Amino acid sequence: MNHVCMNEERNPSASAARALLSLKEVVTLADVSEKRVRKDIERGVIVEPRITRLTDARIAFPWSYVVSFAAVYGNAHLDVEMRRVALSKLDRLIDGSWFKANPDVCVKFTRRAAASCDYMHVDIDKYVTLDMGRVLHQVAPRLNLYYCGFDRIEERDDVLGGEAVFKDSRLSVNHIGKMVESGEPVKNILEDYPYLNEDDVRFAHLYYRAHPMTGRPRASDSDDEADKHAEIDVG
Repeated sequence: MNHVCMNEERNPSASAARALLSLKEVVTLADVSEKRVRKDIERGVIVEPRITRLTDARIAFPWSYVVSFAAVYGNAHLDVEMRRVALSKLDRLIDGSWFKANPDVCVKFTRRAAASCDYMHVDIDKYVTLDMGRVLHQVAPRLNLYYCGFDRIEERDDVLGGEAVFKDSRLSVNHIGKMVESGEPVKNILEDYPYLNEDDVRFAHLYYRAHPMTGRPRASDSDDEADKHAEIDVG
C-alpha cells in the first residue's frame, strides 16, 4: 500500500509542533537498534548539530535523520569510523540538496524520491557505497504513515489525562497500537472500531513503539544487529 496524505497542505501548527523527533521515534521509524545509536552518541560519533538538545536529559533530531540512521545503522558491518564518515557525508548531502530539517519537505521528498530514484548511491569508502534508493524504498512508507497520522489524533487535557487519542473520540492511540503489538489482526480491530481505517491502525502501532508507556517493559535491544527487530508492517 502506498500511503499518501489525503491533505497535502497540513495544518501549519501541527507541523511546527512535530518539527523534531525523539531518539525513540527516530530509531523506531528507521527500524534500527537504539542501543547502537546511543553508544555512538556516547562515543562522539553522533554530535551536535546533528543532535538538538532540548534539555540535559532530552535530545531530538530532524525528520531527515530517520533516513540517515536507517542507511547507517541498518548495516551490521560498518565499523565506528565508517559510520562516522557515512553520517558526515549524509549530513552534507542533506544540507546541500535534500530536505533539510523541515518535516513537510522531508516527507514529500522522501516519498517522491522513493518512487523515482532507484540508483542513488553514497560512497563511504573506495568500494563501499550506501544504496540510498533501497533505503528510501524501505523508509518512505513508515515516514509518510507516521507524519500523516498526526492529523488524525489529538491530545486534550480533558480526555484521558492528555493521552493521545483519535480525534473526536476517547480512543487511545496506544491502546490500538498495543493490540497490534500483541498480535491482534488489523481486520479484527477495524471490525471493533469501524471509524478507524487501516492506516490509523498501522500508525497506532508505530506510535506505540515510538512512545513507550511508563512502566511498560522494554524489549531487549542487542548491539548485534542479528538480534531481530520485529518488522513493522506498513502494507
